[in-house]
Amino acid sequence: MLKILAVIIELLVALCALWFLSFLSTFLHELGHALGYMLATGDKHWHIRVGWGKRLLHTKALTVNLLVFDGRFTPSENKFDTRAKLIATLSGGPVVSFLLVLGLFVLKFGGFSFQSDILADGVIEFFLNTAFFLNLFILVLSVLPVHYFYGEIKGMETDGLQIVRALKKEKNS
Repeated sequence: MLKILAVIIELLVALCALWFLSFLSTFLHELGHALGYMLATGDKHWHIRVGWGKRLLHTKALTVNLLVFDGRFTPSENKFDTRAKLIATLSGGPVVSFLLVLGLFVLKFGGFSFQSDILADGVIEFFLNTAFFLNLFILVLSVLPVHYFYGEIKGMETDGLQIVRALKKEKNS
């Protein structure tokens, strides 16, 4: 009976850790958009929504929902009076995702040894691998010039498609 309870607890901890990795990866991507926006416009008023479904947290700047598999950055005002400001904002998320992938790649393949007296062998590497591939997925999906196919952002344009459209408008102007 104790072994079954231990397995259930381990599964719950793993699910919570995976949820947190998904939240953190999505949040940091959206925070990248916020940083790009603040650098381009000087405006510090914006909102980030992470996930959809049941609302877990809501503040002036952040909403966190239960299913943390998408996100959205929304400025409080449209201050994109130039294409450069729009492109800087759109690029912020993919740049942060790229930096995360790069850092996780170095940790994953840099010859580091992750051992713990507390965690079972391979657990740290499992979560490192999961974080790496999750951020790689976010990066690739965000830069592809397509429409999103899931969540509350289904049908919306990816960062890559919006950047392509902004660049085409700039050339045609």
